[in-house]
Amino acid sequence: MSHAVFVPDVDDQHKEIFASLSDLQMALARGSDVHPQTERLTHCIVDHFAHEERLMRAARYGSLKWHKQQHIAARRRVVEFLQRLEHGDTAAGSELVEYLSYWLNSHTRLADRMMAAFLRNQRRGPWKMTFQAGTKPADACDWVDSKGDRFKPRPDA
Repeated sequence: MSHAVFVPDVDDQHKEIFASLSDLQMALARGSDVHPQTERLTHCIVDHFAHEERLMRAARYGSLKWHKQQHIAARRRVVEFLQRLEHGDTAAGSELVEYLSYWLNSHTRLADRMMAAFLRNQRRGPWKMTFQAGTKPADACDWVDSKGDRFKPRPDA
């Protein structure tokens, strides 16, 4: 299943989180010390949630509070699992992997895709476009937005 939300920096962070979760799962299967993997996973999650929340605040995303509450609840659960691991509860590691795998899959499919669609639409606003004057008819021109991506103007615009 693809976890892409089509916001490159968010997608890159998702890949890093899933990779660190996979590394934790492999360390658990080997029975080795999982502290380096849990540290990396925690770092990835904390940084990613903060990044998404900054993006949403900057874009004035209407569902920021709801989305942030999901982050808070997930962080709280992760901390509980990590505390159990530190106290020698061997089942906590596999429960953490199971919980985060499910949570991340459902969160990226709904909450993150909603956020990403909003962010992409914000970036496409007409105030973000630049124009160059030319002598060609409009239908013969190459239309390029401020990021350099080509697009076709809507006929009704």
